[in-house]
Amino acid sequence: MGRGISQMVKGHIYEHLVTPRDVTDQSIAYDESYIEWACTARERMIAEHLETRLRFLFGETYLWYITPAFFDNQVEIRVTVGDYNIEKGRVKLDFHFSNKTSGQMLAEGYQVILFYDFESGKRIPIPDHFLKLADIGTVEKL
Repeated sequence: MGRGISQMVKGHIYEHLVTPRDVTDQSIAYDESYIEWACTARERMIAEHLETRLRFLFGETYLWYITPAFFDNQVEIRVTVGDYNIEKGRVKLDFHFSNKTSGQMLAEGYQVILFYDFESGKRIPIPDHFLKLADIGTVEKL
């Protein structure tokens, strides 16, 4: 995964105010808070842009922590659709976490989602209506 600002040109933005529930007794955001914020951003991106309910599994995740978020920070999570394989039903979603006030990068990472038919118990190709997310060329606030 590249770690360049050029990857942050397009995508969807979700904002989160760091709350007491998100932090340690030292006011530093828990590692798992980033996973929760990424999942919320993913769900909001899909809900805002697709009318159809999608069924997928969470395949893998990766986070690279750069600097901590603290209590009362406004965190901006940018989600972009990265690599995908239509036939295998695999999509990589890239996440960039930054402090909205200072602009400082907090973390980068990705999630892989796998489209799945729960009735047949098999993975399915990426639905056509999801592919339009890969073509969105402007940043949209969620």
